[in-house]
Amino acid sequence: MSMIQQPDQTPIPLPRARVTVKDVAAKAGVSTAAVSQALNGRGALSAETRQRILDTASELGYSPDRYAAALRRGRTLSIGYVASPPLDPVREAAQAQYAMRQLSALVDAAAAHQFTVTVIPSARPELLRSARVDAVYAPDARESDPLLAIAAAQSIPVITNDLPLPPDAGMWIRTGYEDAATAALDLLAAGGATNIGLLTGEPGLPRLEIGESVYAQWCASRGQAPIVARVDAASLELAGSIRELLLHGVDGLFSFAPEGPRLFLDLTALDVVLPRDLQLVALCLHDCALNRRLSVTHVCVHPEQAPELLFPELVAALESASTPTSPVILPWELVGGSTTRSAPTSVRRGTAPQAFAAQANVP
Repeated sequence: MSMIQQPDQTPIPLPRARVTVKDVAAKAGVSTAAVSQALNGRGALSAETRQRILDTASELGYSPDRYAAALRRGRTLSIGYVASPPLDPVREAAQAQYAMRQLSALVDAAAAHQFTVTVIPSARPELLRSARVDAVYAPDARESDPLLAIAAAQSIPVITNDLPLPPDAGMWIRTGYEDAATAALDLLAAGGATNIGLLTGEPGLPRLEIGESVYAQWCASRGQAPIVARVDAASLELAGSIRELLLHGVDGLFSFAPEGPRLFLDLTALDVVLPRDLQLVALCLHDCALNRRLSVTHVCVHPEQAPELLFPELVAALESASTPTSPVILPWELVGGSTTRSAPTSVRRGTAPQAFAAQANVP
């Protein structure tokens, strides 16, 4: 015999209505203006009245609506993020991974300041006109980007990576790619390398273009002809790119695209002895622990730290309607290993590249 189970008749509790300033005023026996003065530390209320209002607000569980207050000041407590599409299918996975780390860092930093994040596709810059944001972070923006003109017309501050802006346009971030690349090349030269090659990816990404530009200028200043080999995003032709550089007689290699661990293994497979046959410095974005384990000399940059470092300055500027200070300088460090003949005497963080002393690193 089957039993028919009756549905649970327990009533579902309704959500409590939000406590308002009017509720606090009624309970404390004062005006809403007095409540506002007490909560904001203003006005000429007596100490007793002010404390009674604060105690009443605490008793009722009142919390101010920051978003309503922000709207009254013409603020939205939201920051825009301009997302760039993948350049091609081969680079889609790597670019998506990089962008996700950047966006995740922005979301975390925004939440810490009670901001939300609004994503705007780079292919649709006109959406910025209707987006309710206090500022917009466009990490891959270029000087010709139409979004910059739209933001200026809407009086929306823009935040860019490695693209200096006029003071009244927003703020820009110095990611450290330029300084780190210069330090890496100087370290190779300090170890005796005289024919230094660059291993990089296909053009299109601003950070890769920064690396190649720094390398070209560095070579010109030393009278060396640039030797550049490119590798696809999946590094399927990495061994061929390495052979191409070796055929040009390079004795030093700065890798701005493939990271150290993969490059170290491929060079070992080609019977290249580091640093006897070739000195190596690799750019590092996320394989720092493995680079250290393999003792690969590497230079670390931290673009994912941009949101955390920019937000205090941005919020202060928005609150005071002032011009934010630029640039925000991100940390970077050059970490010595056994793949170079010289090692930096100290780790550098967020400083402009200078000639530095090197010490012998016995192979």
